[in-house]
Amino acid sequence: MAFIAGNSYAQQEQLVSVVTGDTYASNNFNVNAHVTLSQDIQTGADGERSKSFSKSFSVDNNDKINLNNQYGSVTIKTWDKKEVKIDVDIKAYSSSDSDVQKLIDAVNIDAAKNGDVITVKTNMADRSGRYGRSVKNGVTTWRREVKINYVVFMPAVNPLSVLQQYGNVELGNFSGPTSLKVQYGNLVAGNLSNGNNYINVQYGKCDIQDLNAAVIKHEYNGPVTIGAVGTLQLEAEYVGVNINTIRKSADIKVQYGKGLTIGAIGGNLLLNAEYAKVNINTVKGNTVVKQAYGDLNIASAGKIGINAEYSNVTLGTLNGDANINMDYNKLSVSEITPACRNFSFDGEYVSIGLGFADRYNANFNVSTSYAGFKYGANVTASLASKDEEDKKYTGKIGSGGTANVSVKTEYGSVTFK
Repeated sequence: MAFIAGNSYAQQEQLVSVVTGDTYASNNFNVNAHVTLSQDIQTGADGERSKSFSKSFSVDNNDKINLNNQYGSVTIKTWDKKEVKIDVDIKAYSSSDSDVQKLIDAVNIDAAKNGDVITVKTNMADRSGRYGRSVKNGVTTWRREVKINYVVFMPAVNPLSVLQQYGNVELGNFSGPTSLKVQYGNLVAGNLSNGNNYINVQYGKCDIQDLNAAVIKHEYNGPVTIGAVGTLQLEAEYVGVNINTIRKSADIKVQYGKGLTIGAIGGNLLLNAEYAKVNINTVKGNTVVKQAYGDLNIASAGKIGINAEYSNVTLGTLNGDANINMDYNKLSVSEITPACRNFSFDGEYVSIGLGFADRYNANFNVSTSYAGFKYGANVTASLASKDEEDKKYTGKIGSGGTANVSVKTEYGSVTFK
């Protein structure tokens, strides 16, 4: 049964009509659609129309839910029922009574189940004309909009796909696979505990408390904020990225934007950063970095490989081997520990400062061209060869040993602390 009601709030006239014959069957599941239309024809105010849509489907754990909406929001709420219930609230606004009716009539919701796939889609017959809202001194002076808001009740285990344009998506803890694409809106999520999560956000924010594993692509606006994640593949452009913890490994590419900040990484890191500043507290596994036109700061790292251009690179504690290639700017390593058996640097136009732990012992070779070499009291060095521009030094850090430090540079300077 469909229920249609009209309401007004000034110079009012109320009309109620009942139309029967609105029970549908889809794949042998009986479902009911409930449609409500309310009207505000108050003189001098924006015209407003609304209608609602509700539909339910019985499901098992393997059924997939696909949602496609625009100009509104999608909110996912989980429950223990073997059922998916979709409630849609549709509102239209315009200063013209005839135009607002045209806007509300242009919106329809298609919902069907075919096999193991439930599909719900917003259809808009006409998007001609100007849309938006003007506000002056806190007062709306002009408005022509359509708002379509989904609230979906479903089991947390079912595969979920959402495409939302011009609006937000919100869901709490969820254990099923997800594919979430948001354009011109924000994504807010709790704990996505499945190992299969694909997230794509454009022109909005992304805020997720926890993920088991995920592939994330984010362009513009931002930021991307993640509390914790197991395994991560991330590509971000023109946004800031903030991640508290990566429990396992990550493959991250960032370009432009407000940079990348990570607390702790329990596994390996593969990083490609351009025109973005990077700050990382701890990487316990291996790190491979390509950095260009942005500073790189890692407080504590294991084995590391760096290829950097026009970037200042600052490492705190180095607990593994290092292979570093740089052109321009500055390299600073505060403490190289005995866990680093091989340290290799090759670069041009770089000011290099290397600090060694008190218990660090190694042999070294330093080759310079148009560059100076300075060293502290714990370093013994001899000039192996020289000409007018090029010099080669050999020596020991501490008592020497099987560890090795090799530096080759043109222009700039080298300092062993």
